[in-house]
Amino acid sequence: MKRVVFLEDLKEAEIRPDAAYEEYKNILQNDIASFFRDQSLFVKTNCPGCSGKRFRKAFVKFTFQYCRCRDCGSLFVSPRPTEEMLRNFYQNSAAVSFWNSRVAERTKGARYRHFSFPMAQWVLELADEYLPQARIFLDYNSKHPDFLSAIYEAKKFEKAILVSPGLPQLEELIPKRDTVIYDDMHPVKEKVQVFTAFEVLERIFNPIAFIKEVHDACQKGGLFFLTTNTVSGFEYQMLNDKSPRLHPPDRINLLSIEAIQERLTESGFEVIELSTPGRLDVEIVRNAMEKDPTVSLPEFWQYILKSRDESAWHALQEFLQRHRLSSYVRVAARKK
Repeated sequence: MKRVVFLEDLKEAEIRPDAAYEEYKNILQNDIASFFRDQSLFVKTNCPGCSGKRFRKAFVKFTFQYCRCRDCGSLFVSPRPTEEMLRNFYQNSAAVSFWNSRVAERTKGARYRHFSFPMAQWVLELADEYLPQARIFLDYNSKHPDFLSAIYEAKKFEKAILVSPGLPQLEELIPKRDTVIYDDMHPVKEKVQVFTAFEVLERIFNPIAFIKEVHDACQKGGLFFLTTNTVSGFEYQMLNDKSPRLHPPDRINLLSIEAIQERLTESGFEVIELSTPGRLDVEIVRNAMEKDPTVSLPEFWQYILKSRDESAWHALQEFLQRHRLSSYVRVAARKK
């Protein structure tokens, strides 16, 4: 099984400027109070990583109850908003609009360099290696126009299917050539060779059902590319509820690495790459420790993060990547 390491440095402010991100979270909390006012409508669930029933309450964040699975280690919200409530939020919330128009737009250049272009290269290179005859590409919850543009420019695929676009204006931002857009998966009748879902598992109602749906949508030998945040990573292991990036509904499922791999295998996929190429864990934990007096870390980690220099922190982040211990995971799997 492959794994990759990204040695190029990245600063959090390049993709999440402090002031804008704080404004986003303030708007988000107001939206939560509006869109999820009646939590009696929330649904109790088993662990979304393994369907296990053995879990304990961990903490409350922005009024949402997070639980930790005793079997697979995943962190998740239960009870949680229904699929319809989540869909309504992502289509109509002021926080999502602010993120797309202010944060994502302001950091567009950095996001292209560090996300859109590398992700397109990843998809195209593995498709060339494992499925050179691929002609139909599907992107779920499309919200990265630059990624799609890079895919289009390669002219590898004859047809692109975009399902549940995450940007209302997406149709204006991408080429029209051989593109079909659907509101959900059900109208998609033809089998696809390449299926991408970036930052999807962490925010949907039922990740296990989604993985099975992806399997059904792919032809035999088809490739599934996903990215998501994982509770197995350094940031969430160190900070738990103090993580500045852990908030609902964007991250109601933080599945463990083990749960992700097992669910893919169980659903009929062979995992061909599982990497955690995140570059921000150490910086995020250091910043949280400096800014939030309630953050409490073991003395060993406090010493490293306070008393060592950039070279040590860079080496630590590289170690986290090499050993699949960063909080950002990317996976490529092939349908058996």
